[in-house]
Amino acid sequence: MAGTPDHAAIRPLPLRSIQVSERLRAVDPAAVANLQTSIEETGWFGSILVRPLPDDELGPRYELIAGAHRLAAMKALGRRAVPATIRVMTDDEARQVEIDENLVRRGLTPLERAEMVALRFELWRRRFPERVATTDDGAAPKRGRPGNSVKLTEFIGGAPQAMGFSEETAAEIGISTATVERAFRIVRNLPADLRARLHGTPIARNEGLLRQLAAMGDKAEQAKVSALLIAGEAKSVPEGMALASGNTPVRASQTPVDLVLKAFRSVWGNATPEARAAILRDLAGRSLPKGWSVSEVADG
Repeated sequence: MAGTPDHAAIRPLPLRSIQVSERLRAVDPAAVANLQTSIEETGWFGSILVRPLPDDELGPRYELIAGAHRLAAMKALGRRAVPATIRVMTDDEARQVEIDENLVRRGLTPLERAEMVALRFELWRRRFPERVATTDDGAAPKRGRPGNSVKLTEFIGGAPQAMGFSEETAAEIGISTATVERAFRIVRNLPADLRARLHGTPIARNEGLLRQLAAMGDKAEQAKVSALLIAGEAKSVPEGMALASGNTPVRASQTPVDLVLKAFRSVWGNATPEARAAILRDLAGRSLPKGWSVSEVADG
């Protein structure tokens, strides 16, 4: 993990002494509320991570590196101090710690995770320029496997291949090297402006779609297909490619069962809890297919 060894044990720091700079991800209010409840019920666990800043007229100052949700929860609870570990770090080391904190959390979409991996690589490359070999497209071939063209980094001078960026990142974050390399491919092959449009859409949560879009060599076609997917006019990349080329995509015809199921899903999705309970009670009184039953479980 980036950063020099801690020069102090965990100790309480006044909240007013901690500066929160712009973060890579906004604090999630729901997560903060859950932490508030946890702290009130079971007490504090762990510490936030800060680095020292130049003192001001009020005394020592620190910058938050990791633990934004915990800090926000303590502020919301009206606490005046928070347990903290102080670590001296460079700007790049501090940013890598924040990136790693986000990658460890499981709430990232595949697109967010891909962008975090790419940010981590840029920091890593600046820290260890002598250890990185890249091709013209920003990726080095895997050692011993020239046919596989997506190796992010390669150590120079006969160093073990296990020391590459993807292996190191996978080990530190707890993900597979394949996940790291897939993430890098997504960012490398989807332009920044397109990624910005994809954020907040279902596509950002669908790694399969992201990988298919990233595999498209024609960037103009990629932009058209992405627009069709975002607008909901296409449900898949092949369908979007057909529409983008002016062809009518072949869609499987809906069976009567498909139509009934679609209608039921619409009714169920718009039903209130009371209406759903009434539907279930009605089903419980009907003759159902063999092996199926609906029954109400009493509370308690």
